[in-house]
Amino acid sequence: MVCHGEHTYLFAQAMMSILAQEEQGGSAVRRIGQEVQKSAHERGHDASQITLALGTAAAYPRACQALGAMLSKGALNPADITVLFKMFSSMDPPPVELIRVPAFLDLFMQSLFKPGSKINQDHKHKYIHILAYAASVVETWKKNKRVNINKDELKSTSKAIETVHNLCCNENKGATELVAELGTLYQCIRFPVVAMGVLKWVDWTVSEPRYFQLQTDHTPVHLALLDEICTCHQLLHPQVLQLLIKLFETEHSQLDVMEQLTVRWFYFPPSAGAEEDSAGPNGSPAEPWLRPAGSQLHSQVSGETKHRISPSFDILSLSISSNRNYFVLDVIAPPYTSDFVQLFLPILENDSIAGTIRTEGEHDPVAEFIAHCKSNFIMIN
Repeated sequence: MVCHGEHTYLFAQAMMSILAQEEQGGSAVRRIGQEVQKSAHERGHDASQITLALGTAAAYPRACQALGAMLSKGALNPADITVLFKMFSSMDPPPVELIRVPAFLDLFMQSLFKPGSKINQDHKHKYIHILAYAASVVETWKKNKRVNINKDELKSTSKAIETVHNLCCNENKGATELVAELGTLYQCIRFPVVAMGVLKWVDWTVSEPRYFQLQTDHTPVHLALLDEICTCHQLLHPQVLQLLIKLFETEHSQLDVMEQLTVRWFYFPPSAGAEEDSAGPNGSPAEPWLRPAGSQLHSQVSGETKHRISPSFDILSLSISSNRNYFVLDVIAPPYTSDFVQLFLPILENDSIAGTIRTEGEHDPVAEFIAHCKSNFIMIN
């Protein structure tokens, strides 16, 4: 509704700009305003000038002109980047909020992490500096006056961005070479801005139609990186899950049926953490896509091939359920709510699902959970 017309958009953003200055809840309102701006951009509207006018850019006309030009064109350019680099490298830089525009930061993701993107090597350090500055610098304000600028993490963030950029955008490095650099990638992924860049890079790379035709590893290195992102950054779980769903629903017509099943299997074990964080105990949000995908595969092949697929697909589905239940048992502890027990206990009592995660010996998490529930809860059939 806010993006329906220019006047409505301007009024709503002006109101949120005023509310964003409040100490309590101001950051949440600012985040809502950014989502509205993103929605306007996705609808094909150029609202960059309104965004800059309502922010702090008006006090910095040169920065405002450079930002406005790049946002309007939807691309970064060395000339405007140089203007911003000089301003944010000075002793008295503009407020960091000026460059914390989501649409502007997305342009850096495309320039620094998208495969095949070209950056003039003489200006690359400027791109990296501005992105690192926006992601790491913390300012302290009192009575509309900046009293402190904390740049302690700027250097390390810049180095991490540069390292991952050189690894990911190096056309001479394949999956095998990346495996040797996994330790370095894992260290750099601890920086949130790098994690987002790697997530975007994985999306662009894995979405290539020929990616799985050339893939021989049991777990592709790109999907293994998603697991590390989930481990380090809980706030990125929804984005990882959306990427998995998109990849799961992607058609791979160039592969035969069994290869398509194998490809779909890739998307679950490396990212069980993301699925668990986004789902309740009664199931993963990825499960609703399993059966429709299987039915679609069944409809595309002959009767003989269908006979081969059915047991494989059942094993795939049960394996995913078992993995999910194992992760749930690994992170929970008493006391449990009755609603949780009513939903989760019947799943663990089903041997076809929980049988594969039972362990022999004194410590059997499945048996311990069942025993605890039986002694503390009255089950309702």
